[in-house]
Order: sequence, then C-alpha cells, then structure tokens
Amino acid sequence: MNISEKIAELEKQLDVLSRAPAYIENTEVVIATVECAKHGEFEQITRNSTGLVKLPLRGSPCPACLREDIEKAKAEQHQHDARLKTQKIGVLLNDLRIPERFSSCSLDNYEITSPDAERCLKVCKAYASKWPERLKQGGGLVMCGKPGTGKNHLALAIAKYVINEHQNSALFTTALRIARLFKSTWSKSSEMTESDAISIYTDPDLLIIDEVGVQFGSDTEKLILFEIINTRYERMRPTILISNQSREELSAFIGERVIDRMNDGGGCTLAFTWDSYRSRAA
Repeated sequence: MNISEKIAELEKQLDVLSRAPAYIENTEVVIATVECAKHGEFEQITRNSTGLVKLPLRGSPCPACLREDIEKAKAEQHQHDARLKTQKIGVLLNDLRIPERFSSCSLDNYEITSPDAERCLKVCKAYASKWPERLKQGGGLVMCGKPGTGKNHLALAIAKYVINEHQNSALFTTALRIARLFKSTWSKSSEMTESDAISIYTDPDLLIIDEVGVQFGSDTEKLILFEIINTRYERMRPTILISNQSREELSAFIGERVIDRMNDGGGCTLAFTWDSYRSRAA
C-alpha cells in the first residue's frame, strides 16, 4: 500500500467513526467507553457476529490516534512529493542545456539600464507568470536587436521559471546547431532520421533558438527552421527566437509568416535597441 492509499484508508475509517453504525445482517453492534493510553476515553464500536460463522472481534481505533496517523501520512506524502519535484526540476534543468555563463540568470537579477530595458523585462515577467495561458495558446517571443543587451539572460530566465514553477520541459539551442544536426542525418552512416531530429526540437514545452540569422542561410536551412517553428505552432508549444538582427532584417531572413506565427496566441516581438552591457563595461 502506497502513502496515498494509506491516507485514503485512514480517512475512510475516520469517516465511518463519525457516522452512526450501519446495520449489518447477523451482526450486533456494541458501543463501549474504553481508554486510549495516549488520548484518554473514547467511544469504541465493536461488531459481534450473531450468525453461524463467528468472526473475530475487533474494536474501532481511537479517533484521535487516527487523526494523528493521517497527519503523519500526509507529512510523509508531502516530503515524498517534494523530493520527486526536486529530482524532476534537476533533470529538466540539465535537459535545458543552459550555458554556464547564464546559469545564475533570473528575472529578478536582470540589469535595467533604460526605460526600454525595463519594458522588455516587464513583458518577459508577464509572459512567464502567464505560462499556463501560453501553453494553451502557443504564443512565442521574438527577441531581436543589439548584442549584449540581455536577450539570452531574459529568455533563459523564462525557461528556468517555467521549469521551477511548472516542471515543464525546455531546451536551449542555436540555429547553427539545428542546421548541423539535420545535416548529420543526411549521412548514410547516421542512425538518426530527419523525423528524429525534428522531434528533439518539437517535443519540449518551450524551445529557445539563439543566433537566428547567423546560420549559413541556405533555403534548405530556412525550411528546416520553419518546419520546427510551424510544427510547434500547430502543437501550441511556445518558442522563443533570439537574434542580433533588427525585426526588419529578421523578417527578411526567415520570412514574415514565421514572425506572424511567433506573435500569434499572445506572443510578441521585443526590440533590444540600447547599448551593449559589454561595450559599456569596456
């Protein structure tokens, strides 16, 4: 019997004690005041068999003891669930494949350097807080603009929030890695098919694709990227695209219909137009 079944059985016993004894044929109900070593007197119910078959007598347990057993079992269940949750979060964070540079990023430690940066942070926080809606509607995010402005930080912070708060899966990759993986499937010695490769990027609840616009840019690679985004769009699975290009350059590169799919279902495009953290620090 697992913990949940144990709790259900104990609660059932307690519920029976709270009601008047039900009539059972060939059974005599005896109610007597007995002493519980821990909680004192209580009304014990004993059913005596009056039929030909004599069943062993067993008095009802102390209700206070039952309540304590239920609370103890619930505490065990809570600890068990917490351990499983922690283990699952650890596996999901490992599967995210977050770069070491961004391992400590969060929505709370993003550096605001301009009103536009504050607006982008506000949108990202709202996107994360409404994650269940994003899963239902499939809305994504497009983060485009100058390098060094925190696009990766915010995207990966959203992914970590999704994992920690909702235990949903997420994967971080680059457009170039996607192109290389697909090209590897064309080899005669490859054990992976194109369908297998697509599944890697369409199965996670959230997919983050960085460096969009950096890959070689052949028509085949653009079709691969569109296939992934479109499949996720049809399955209502949000995608975040990150690019150092402007929105206009990105639209020209991957196509306006891809941008439209990203913005559908509550998604939007964020422009990161302020100066780079790195150049300012230098």
